[in-house]
Amino acid sequence: MIRQEIYLTDYRWHVTVYYAVTKMYCAEIMDDLYGIGCRGRNLNIAYENLREGKIDTGLTYSNYDRRQTVMVIARTSTPAQFLNSYDHERKHLEAHIADAYRLDPWGEEVAYLCGEIGQLLYPVAKEFMCECRKSKNSIHRCEG
Repeated sequence: MIRQEIYLTDYRWHVTVYYAVTKMYCAEIMDDLYGIGCRGRNLNIAYENLREGKIDTGLTYSNYDRRQTVMVIARTSTPAQFLNSYDHERKHLEAHIADAYRLDPWGEEVAYLCGEIGQLLYPVAKEFMCECRKSKNSIHRCEG
């Protein structure tokens, strides 16, 4: 598993992203979710998802008041499936921030937000999109 922290300065928003997650990391992620205020049904759903340890899944939870998000991308079966899960969870993050700031979902500001998030996540995310991966579950440095 890889943990990445990013900060969106213009929105004063902190994001913790977990990549290549297996059920072994359930407790750590649950602690982070609880720490940003995830409670009740949302916390129970997250626990069930993490405990199952399924590949090609993910979750994103945001606390609008604290401007904090925990985003999880489980291990994936292929680089294309990683891109699918990554885009899916990133879209939730963008929607949460847009909702919190009442941004027009079709406007330029959200488009710029999307690009900023993509650039900040790229240094880690690129490793999972590489076709040169030796194993579908490996974490390695891309040489291409």
